Amino acid sequence: KMSRFLNVSLNAVPKVVADLYVKHEAAEAHRVLEYNAAVKIQSWYRGLRVRHYIRHLNASAVHIQRYWRGYMGRVFCRIRIKHLVMIIRMNLYNAMAVRIQKHWRGFIVRKYTYNFYARKRYFEALNAKNQVVRKELAEYRERSEVEERRRQHSAMERKLKYQARKQHYMLSTHQSFGVYNSPFREQPHEMEYRLREARPLSHKKTTPSTKSSLSQCEPLPPIQPKIQGPFKPPSQVQAQRYRPLNPSLRVLTAYNTLESARETLQRDEWAKQLTDRPFVPFSKHKVPYEPLLHTTSKYGHLLYGNKYFTEENPDMHISDQRMQTVVSPIPIFDRYGGTYSKGAVVL
Repeated sequence: KMSRFLNVSLNAVPKVVADLYVKHEAAEAHRVLEYNAAVKIQSWYRGLRVRHYIRHLNASAVHIQRYWRGYMGRVFCRIRIKHLVMIIRMNLYNAMAVRIQKHWRGFIVRKYTYNFYARKRYFEALNAKNQVVRKELAEYRERSEVEERRRQHSAMERKLKYQARKQHYMLSTHQSFGVYNSPFREQPHEMEYRLREARPLSHKKTTPSTKSSLSQCEPLPPIQPKIQGPFKPPSQVQAQRYRPLNPSLRVLTAYNTLESARETLQRDEWAKQLTDRPFVPFSKHKVPYEPLLHTTSKYGHLLYGNKYFTEENPDMHISDQRMQTVVSPIPIFDRYGGTYSKGAVVL
């Protein structure tokens, strides 16, 4: 190939060679410019492709994110709806349970605790009884008012009668008119008629008593002898007088301690019981009773613990009577050394 090229180059026309060199020089002169232009074109094209690819990736990412977010949103929405439905159901179930408990507790209370119908009958009977009592009270009130008016009328009559007897001297005579019989009246006053019917009041004669001549002064009390010493210090006497209360065990303990303790135990047992209705015995076969040896034996068993709890031997008793306490307790011994006052013991 090289030899052929040399033959062609040597035999070629000089003009062709000159044109070739001109073109080569022009190509060399524009090589950098064309290279830069090619680089710019390639960079623009590659940038265009890269931007198009990036837009494609961005659109794909947006598409994927849209579907993923939609999926997650639906998942969370289903979870939220499920939670809300569960809350609504629980509220409904609680409301229904409360309603059932309300009716059931009302039934239990009306049937076993308060017995609503018996209480209703009791209130109806009580209402009828109240009506009867009200009627009787109204009659009693009416009788009381009549009796009170009669009593007041009797008292007023006695007062007017006494006043008429006391003012009998005001009665009018044939010659002169009285106070209650004025000539300017059409008819006499009512008191005038009472004065005519009443008798004059008799004057009581006072009998002189011998007590007025005696002295009214009370006798003087006897002079008490002075207390002789020696005396305790005032501080010790003050401490003994205002010492704190030291009651005995019998005073400290309440009288109804046993009854209150029983009531407390009954209230605790009633509060802790599961139901007011007694338990029904279980339905099982009864276990055969096995008698004890000391109850089936011909020798029997001891009476101690069954008929008595204190062993007695009457043969060793001195007397048939029980021992009696003939001396009362001495409470002064409980306050020995704590007071200086005298104590009284009733024997």
